[in-house]
Amino acid sequence: MFDVSTLAPKLHTFFTQTAQAVARTSGFVTRSSKLTGALFLQILTFGFLGKPDASLTDLVETSQELGVTITKQGLQTRLEEAVPFLQTMFQQALTLFQHTLRLDLTALRSFSAIYLTDSSAIALPPALQREFPGCGGVGPQAALKIQLTFEFLRGTFTALTLRSGRSPDQVYTDDLRPVQAGALYLADLGYFALTRFQTLAAHQAYFLSRLDTQTAVVDETTHESLDLVTWLQTQPDDLFEHSVLLGQRTGLPVRLVVARVPPEVVAQRRRKAYDSARRKGRTPSAHHLEWLQWSCFITNVPASILTPAHVIRLYHVRWQIELIFKLWKSHAALARVAGWRRPRILSELYAKLIGLVLTQFVMAPYRDYHGELSPVKVLHILQHYVPQLIMNLGNVPRLSRTLALVVKRWLKNGLKDKRHKRRTTCQELASWEASLA
Repeated sequence: MFDVSTLAPKLHTFFTQTAQAVARTSGFVTRSSKLTGALFLQILTFGFLGKPDASLTDLVETSQELGVTITKQGLQTRLEEAVPFLQTMFQQALTLFQHTLRLDLTALRSFSAIYLTDSSAIALPPALQREFPGCGGVGPQAALKIQLTFEFLRGTFTALTLRSGRSPDQVYTDDLRPVQAGALYLADLGYFALTRFQTLAAHQAYFLSRLDTQTAVVDETTHESLDLVTWLQTQPDDLFEHSVLLGQRTGLPVRLVVARVPPEVVAQRRRKAYDSARRKGRTPSAHHLEWLQWSCFITNVPASILTPAHVIRLYHVRWQIELIFKLWKSHAALARVAGWRRPRILSELYAKLIGLVLTQFVMAPYRDYHGELSPVKVLHILQHYVPQLIMNLGNVPRLSRTLALVVKRWLKNGLKDKRHKRRTTCQELASWEASLA
């Protein structure tokens, strides 16, 4: 089993020496004070980690536990000044809090990494509309979009960017800097772009995505354009693949993998399509309703590595990043930030994100240990130990013992409840692995 004590020195260094150095270089600390850069980082990170909706009063109480006396107004002032410091510390956390230990699954050994990319928006006060415009329509006037890349095999975050809510996913490329040869890149339709797939293919990387129905599809053999809805209606199989070229001009060679959807799922999709169209004062087209009978995927992963059934099964891994955002917004209050000024909001966001990166760092080596850990249970158990963690950060042996207690509780009480009707992603992968034995 992984030795959790190896994590303690990294956490100690990050929250003490590294924080002190960055506080000076960023200009956050310019003179001697009881509220050092290290203590400020500890107060915010663990204050919000232990109580996600912490008020200034709560944070002041946390500071007092660490022997620092500061007023609410004084803390508010420091929060307004802390953005460069906290932003740098967050980037340091992304770099430092990573693992080389990966899931040992035969089915996924062909990939050097599996990168999942997605975004989620956070509504902001309307006063920030100029700096962080929302996406318009019925959405918030001001919004901030989190762009996140999660490396599934090692359980670590590799890229996270805060952008305006209006920033389209299609232009996001931070997850491709640099492209890793042999890695698989998974993203939803918001990131569907032929230029993106071309870049990945040119660097010997793999991609897997749903098919954008607006994209031209050309038969690779006959070089004739396919009216996919008409063509699909002629196919007798429920699961099959076909070699095609994407884009009339681009001509990107891919495998088109198609699965016929069960009738009950088709009915559900069509209800959603009607509801969505009704809200916009429209009626869904017959063509679109016909499309809903199939799930279509495109990939450049060779058939020797992934069969059509495995393509569909592997795409479900993308749901893991959706669950991360759900955890962050529903249980870590990432979408609830105080204040109306940009510096105050960003300071709170970066402090919360540092705590969440820390949580993932400690959890990652154990997430598939004798069962699948529940991220929600993991977070709640960790919150119980926040007072001990913050008091022991300065002492590596005591910090190691506290982390060991946390992990012990996780492995005893933090596993997901057993499912019988719908399997989790890890259960699906375990079933796939068993079929290869």
